Amino acid sequence: MRKLADERSFERGERYFAAGQVRRVTVDGSTVTATVDGTRTYRVRLDVTPKGLHGRCSCPYGADGVFCKHCVATSLAWLEQGGEVGEPRARPLSDKRLRLFLRGCDQEWLIEQLMTAAKSDRVLRARLAAAAGQKNAFDDREIRDRLERAIDIPDFVDYGGAYGYFLHVGEALDEVERLIGAGFADAAIILAEYALELLESSAERVDDSDGGLSEAIARVEEIHLAACEAGSPDQVELAERLVTRALSTDYEVFLDVLPAYEEVLGSAGLARYRELVEHAWQKLPPKKPNDYSARRFVITHLMENLAESSGGADGLIEVLARDLSSAYDMLRIAERLCADDRDDEALTWLERGLVDFEPDFRLRDLAAEIHVRAGRLDQAGEMLWSNFTDRPSLETFRALREATAAEFPLWRERALAFLADLPPIKGSWSPGRSTLVEILLADDEHEAAWQAAVDGGCSEALWLRLARVRAASHPADAIPILLRAADRAIEVRNRDSYKAAVRLLVEVKALFARCDRDDDFYDHMAAVRDMHRTKWALRQELDWARLP
Repeated sequence: MRKLADERSFERGERYFAAGQVRRVTVDGSTVTATVDGTRTYRVRLDVTPKGLHGRCSCPYGADGVFCKHCVATSLAWLEQGGEVGEPRARPLSDKRLRLFLRGCDQEWLIEQLMTAAKSDRVLRARLAAAAGQKNAFDDREIRDRLERAIDIPDFVDYGGAYGYFLHVGEALDEVERLIGAGFADAAIILAEYALELLESSAERVDDSDGGLSEAIARVEEIHLAACEAGSPDQVELAERLVTRALSTDYEVFLDVLPAYEEVLGSAGLARYRELVEHAWQKLPPKKPNDYSARRFVITHLMENLAESSGGADGLIEVLARDLSSAYDMLRIAERLCADDRDDEALTWLERGLVDFEPDFRLRDLAAEIHVRAGRLDQAGEMLWSNFTDRPSLETFRALREATAAEFPLWRERALAFLADLPPIKGSWSPGRSTLVEILLADDEHEAAWQAAVDGGCSEALWLRLARVRAASHPADAIPILLRAADRAIEVRNRDSYKAAVRLLVEVKALFARCDRDDDFYDHMAAVRDMHRTKWALRQELDWARLP
């Protein structure tokens, strides 16, 4: 157990066991099961195998394969009972041997076994009734009730209970999925759509921090498609339900049904689907800049999928070209053309976007990629130079370097001159020569980086980086920078910032020593302790670090 669990899990598991929070310890063959009371009640299973002990738990950590505190507590409870297990369960009989056995059985005995099983299995009973000729043999009320009990909860489910909630939802969905293989796919279609209704209506009452809702919705969509493929839904009615749900949902349900549903919908269903989507799209008013309404997004997305599934890139571009209200619209068209190796057409759209709208670095980035592929490095450089001068940064500098290859030395000289001409730091929000310093540091030009910072200033984070580099050859230059950083950390006034300040002071102590200025460091520390004598947490951190 100590090898399987980390130290903290082991200690907490011991406390759970000592507090009597392990219940219903059961040994079945080589398996031990129990329930453990924690934030909620968790189910634990231990398997004793020739390779050792394996634990599974229904808590979030256990689901990830961790030997959690609940597994530890269960193990201790099992050991208290003697730690014994029985023989491993026998391997199940193969289908082949079972069939051979059943072929030799008495007919009346087989009938009795089936009837007994059907009493506790409504799906089996419905299958038998359907085989006997009964119409509408399956009654979905029981599974509807199961879905309602699992999904439609009256009270809010917080983060601690969300895992268990979605576990129960998954078990209810298993029942729906089972209907497909049992021959009731059409019933599974309706129940899957009902499950989506319940999930959406209950969404605001569940903490979905871990994405359980989106996973559940995706699972239902998979079940729905599988049921449609196995069943025989009315194609036109299915198309209507798909569009209606997509237009009314707040959770992007059935937003990407094409091309997956094309065969299921057939020609009649696809025609109705197209009619409804195009009608909704045509009713949209012309797009205005910064129009991000959810309904416009959904309708446009449906129309784009429809257009691309039937007309490929040209179909999609026809839709996108209707509302060109931003540089991003141009970018999407160009990206789709590039995906089809139509770079020249893509470049035409990008150039148009750069003229019609405010310059956008994404358009220039893609245009530069196209120029590089065509061997036009000068033109690629001009595009990326504009990006660099608009947003000077190490990232845009590196993009320029990568695109211009052998021609980069000329671009580099030009870029460094541009950065050196930027105004020096004025106030706390001015970047000064930060980008120039960062580039020179990245290129290991430490002396030039230091001089650029001295001449024009840079961000505090870069000053700290510079100081640590500078300390190797000029420790005296680094000392005031590290002391200033320590003072700033102290002023934040919390335990973590005090720890950061102490680390800096320990670091600068060595620099004072290298400069034969130990007395100056002691004087500085005396001043620090006097100035901050009321900050007991800081004093504690200083003492723990054995600073004067």
